[in-house]
Amino acid sequence: FVQARWVYSNGTDSMLTRVQEISLNYHIRCEQYARHAAGLFFNFNGTAGVWRRKCIVDSGGWNCRTTVEDMDLSLRAYLRGWRFVFLDDVTCLNEIPAQYGAYRKQQHRWSCGPMQLWRQAIVDVWNAKDVPLAKKLYLNVFFFGTRMFATHLVSFFLYGCLIPICATAPEVAIPFWALVYMPLLITLSTVWFTPGGWVYFVPYVLYENAMMIVKTTAMCAGLLQWSNAHEWVVTAKLGKFVDKVAHSKVGQIVKTAVAKRVKKRNVYGKELVMGIFFLTCAAYGSAVNDMWQYGVFLLMQGCVFIAFGLDYVDSA
Repeated sequence: FVQARWVYSNGTDSMLTRVQEISLNYHIRCEQYARHAAGLFFNFNGTAGVWRRKCIVDSGGWNCRTTVEDMDLSLRAYLRGWRFVFLDDVTCLNEIPAQYGAYRKQQHRWSCGPMQLWRQAIVDVWNAKDVPLAKKLYLNVFFFGTRMFATHLVSFFLYGCLIPICATAPEVAIPFWALVYMPLLITLSTVWFTPGGWVYFVPYVLYENAMMIVKTTAMCAGLLQWSNAHEWVVTAKLGKFVDKVAHSKVGQIVKTAVAKRVKKRNVYGKELVMGIFFLTCAAYGSAVNDMWQYGVFLLMQGCVFIAFGLDYVDSA
């Protein structure tokens, strides 16, 4: 297949879409580009690409065994010797989920699916005759093991467990390089690929952290085959298309339906529990242990968790 680069029609609509744009630009413009340039495996992104029909047929066709059918087909094609092309200079307009409920479902699918695929394809990767050992190691250790698995765990245990513990138990200390320098370097390297992204440095960290409970539980669901592992909900998108057809009868019907839907906000228990936990640790750490340096972060992160839990981050 040939994969073009995504650009976004609504990346500046809200803080939620801005954070998604930063994350997606890093994935597309850094990860996908670097994998292609190095001759390593990279997956089809689901849109903005063209497949050769012979490749699809030779690889076994589309399969619903995971929630990431595009990555699944890409991997099977790669193991059969097919090669892919990424075109950084060819762009295709895309739309980012503007509602948190839709974004949440999408991230569940994107975090769960790769673990499902890893479970089912790990033997095929090791047995692939046309793939060198080094690239087999890359697939299992770095692509799946590190990027799709370990990053979620590290994020959850660092931001979701260790920092709150440090605020409430001063005897527990995190090395300064792990607490500040490493996260700072990672975040700067991420926002670099979005023009003006550095302005949203802090919101990006807080919003990404607020998704860690969703991504981590989804990853576990895929790896352990929980009951919700095969949950597949089409990502709802509405923004720019509705604006363009607003003058038409269809546009008015769609806008009315969207307005009714927006008025009903959902409540997400996981995010609320994390928000209460963070705010409690912030208050205790600041008042009892005088750990205000942790308290400030925990307060901001707790407020963002609460906003996510009460569904107050939509662009609408």
